[in-house]
Amino acid sequence: MENRYFFSPDTDLDLSFSTAIPANQFTNDDGAVTSEFTGVGPNSFNNLYINGIIQPGGSYDVSYAELYFPPQSSIIFAGTPIVLETVQFMANIIPS
Repeated sequence: MENRYFFSPDTDLDLSFSTAIPANQFTNDDGAVTSEFTGVGPNSFNNLYINGIIQPGGSYDVSYAELYFPPQSSIIFAGTPIVLETVQFMANIIPS
C-alpha cells in the first residue's frame, strides 16, 4: 500500500531548531486533509521529497502524527513543496 502526502509551508521553517509538522497540515492524493500518516510502521518505509529532491533518511523522522525534523542547519522556505511517501508491505499467506 502506498500513500502520498503534500504540504507547502506558509512561512519559512527554520530547521536550526527541532521542528514538527502535524499530519493534519498535509493533504492526500485526493486533496483531502489527512488526520494521520497511514502506512507508517515496522513493515514500511517512507521517502521525503523537499522541492522534488529526495532527502536523506537521517534528516527527518515520521510517526502517525507528525513529520519531525531534528535540529540541522537548514531552512525550508515558504511555498516549498514537501511530499511524504509511505509504502507499507503486507503478506497474504494462502494455505496449501
